[in-house]
Amino acid sequence: MGSKSTDSALEGIRVLEICDDKGSYCGKLLADMGAEVIKLEASTGNSGLTANARATPPLWPGEGDLSCSLSFLYNNTNKKSICVDIESADGQRQVRKLASSCDLVIESLAPGGLAALNLGVETMLSDNPGLVVTSITGFGQSGPHRDYQSADIVASALGGAMVVTGFADDPPVKLCGSQSFVMASTMAAVSSMIALHHSQQTGVGQQVDISIQETMLAVTSICGIGKWLEDDIVSRRYGTGLFAAAPSGTYPCKDGDIYLIINRPLHWQVLAKWINEVSGNQEVLDPMFEGTSAGRLPYRELLDIFITELTQEFTVEEFYREGQRRHLAVTPLSTAKGVTGDQHLNARGFYVDVEHGEGNTLRYPGAPYRLSQTPWRIKSPAPTPGAHTGEVLTGLEEERESRQRSRPGNALKKAGEGALAGLRVVEFGAGMAGPWIGRHMAFCGADVIRVESKGFPDVTRLFVPPKAPELGLQPQMSPWLTDWNAGKRYISLDLTRPEAPELIRRLIACSDIVIDNNGSGVLEKFGLGFDQLTALQPELIVLSSTGFGRRGPDANYISWGPNIETLSGLANLSGFAHRDCTMTQFAYPDPLSALYGLFSILCALHYRGKTGKGQQIELAQLEATVASIGDVLMEVYGHDREPQKPGNRAPDHAPQGCYPCLDESGNSDRWCAISIADEQQWKRFCQLLGKSEWIVDPRFNSVPNRQANHTVLDELIGEWTIARDPYEVMHCMQQAGIAAGVAQTVEDQWLNDPHLKARHFFEQINHAKKGSVFAPGLGLGLSRTPGKTSDAGGAIGRDNRAVFCQLLGMGDAEFDEYVASGVIENSE
Repeated sequence: MGSKSTDSALEGIRVLEICDDKGSYCGKLLADMGAEVIKLEASTGNSGLTANARATPPLWPGEGDLSCSLSFLYNNTNKKSICVDIESADGQRQVRKLASSCDLVIESLAPGGLAALNLGVETMLSDNPGLVVTSITGFGQSGPHRDYQSADIVASALGGAMVVTGFADDPPVKLCGSQSFVMASTMAAVSSMIALHHSQQTGVGQQVDISIQETMLAVTSICGIGKWLEDDIVSRRYGTGLFAAAPSGTYPCKDGDIYLIINRPLHWQVLAKWINEVSGNQEVLDPMFEGTSAGRLPYRELLDIFITELTQEFTVEEFYREGQRRHLAVTPLSTAKGVTGDQHLNARGFYVDVEHGEGNTLRYPGAPYRLSQTPWRIKSPAPTPGAHTGEVLTGLEEERESRQRSRPGNALKKAGEGALAGLRVVEFGAGMAGPWIGRHMAFCGADVIRVESKGFPDVTRLFVPPKAPELGLQPQMSPWLTDWNAGKRYISLDLTRPEAPELIRRLIACSDIVIDNNGSGVLEKFGLGFDQLTALQPELIVLSSTGFGRRGPDANYISWGPNIETLSGLANLSGFAHRDCTMTQFAYPDPLSALYGLFSILCALHYRGKTGKGQQIELAQLEATVASIGDVLMEVYGHDREPQKPGNRAPDHAPQGCYPCLDESGNSDRWCAISIADEQQWKRFCQLLGKSEWIVDPRFNSVPNRQANHTVLDELIGEWTIARDPYEVMHCMQQAGIAAGVAQTVEDQWLNDPHLKARHFFEQINHAKKGSVFAPGLGLGLSRTPGKTSDAGGAIGRDNRAVFCQLLGMGDAEFDEYVASGVIENSE
């Protein structure tokens, strides 16, 4: 890594962006990897594409005409800006001609918005048959809720994130920044690259339909439909601990809190021994606490007492360093300034300085991923409005003709093949962060071969059914095995045997991509490092995804998703002011890192298609998570101050919150999120509540005044919502054109959301043991190449013979010898 290459992975791809804040991060991801991204900003009219986004506080360098939103600056690096009156006939003709010269259009107008501007998808595809049009909306292009209003808080509520974030004593709470938009934009970038891969091989474009609600449902799949249907678990807020891991949570040190999670039997033994060493506690060594996390769940409170006896003897820094020295997943609770000053991130050169002209420099969070041949880079800051109008609109006809000539004329794929058919992926994955990448690729037609070892089983193979613990370990039955690994082939090797790496090398020699999210240096120990592998296959793309990256002072530290939540600042910056640590139950950095990893692979794949060159990709999950809250951290660099904890509020929407509703079941945990975007919505809201006097009330008659009196206003709104069913509140608001959404549990998603049912979001999959199961959809939204899951519940080593004999040409006698010697492990 650390290449000084000036190549860009996406150089030559032209993108037209017609997006507000729901999709601007998608354009950033593409532009930062070298695509020419042309941002359309409205010169007149009511399209509202970017005017409000440029003014969202906090601003930099200060107040006045030259100031600009820090979040806008972060989300629009490397782009070009054109100003066009898109509501005029001339403007529409210009945009249509521009789209015909592009490879990709990304847009976040309301469903039907493009068609209303005479720029419908079919129109653009008739002009440019290979075009990919990616639409990012709150609820997708179809279904009964397609015209509903959305907001970050609404998507987070309906998408299942808020009800499992924070503390049971508090309302459901969203994460800091606009994480539903970040995730939808990243999903859109992934799907766009998959669709472009297909288009470049076939000449056939398509629309990509990204629903922000469905994206969040996919991201929260740890708490999803499988855990409810199979295990009767309806996840809710659980404080700093995790519902499925014991011990887990924050523990007091001498000078603050430390986060700890134990997910492996061996890690518990190490922790118990340490507790005994320091406190003399003998009870902690009782064998009843050993084994999988499921066996310790009944003793959570007792174990928390034991752990506190240990942590209170150390400072946070002492416990962090000593815990990691003992190979335990412990991390501090970082503030925004703690993250920007983190020694590991700064040693890795993560933060970058960007020139803004006239001697002004602003520091930005850096790359979510590092590609050895085509590095991420910021070449230019966000543009001023219309800075490139003349440059872009000149010569469109010549540009269009040139691109049309370069597009393929004959299909290279068979009809009905997945968009990634023909690719072979070898996966060395653990948990979700790596395997979820392979899950998406298999869904899209790639041949994904998962390498496992019985001596080092993945967490998904350590499943004990909560409804029938007497059955013991059931390695094919975990809902998470389905959610993260369905559709793959499974081989099993004893990696401690010297013959095993040679068999892996034979497999990789005929593969395209390797995915690895084991600890730093694990594959190298087996002689399977990047240099050794590319000697076998020079076009190989190798992704290494770890918590801290492959170099730097903390490179060998271990982590799980929740550790990254605390270390990245996400846990401290999210939630309510009276909480120092706000955790999700869905290990947010895991799905986040998976989508970033998949996007980086697809960028490398595009570059390989142009040059024949493979490359290494390094993804540090800490850096990926920091990048996702980069717009929030910009306040540290722009104003040298800690961002305020927002709770459920927003700087440009007021009121906004999650309000208590009537709960006839009696569990007192029914809520509806509401977000008021402008004065017209505020007036309709007041009339709907029968409170027209609020419109002229000096406490509430402007956004700044409503912000100043938000607590009082929240109480008044809660008095109205508490008497009503949450779905009544949601539909009532939506009928008035106001963004609102129930803080849905997984049970709500399945039973009470007709929109998800109409869009067939949940996928029914054939299962080796259960016949069939339901799993959350992946939310890719590919219209022509929709993807499918072949099967789920495969046993460890199920496909040994098919892979080694049929694919690699190993004879039966040789295969049987490897099985007899234990190198190839028998299928269960």
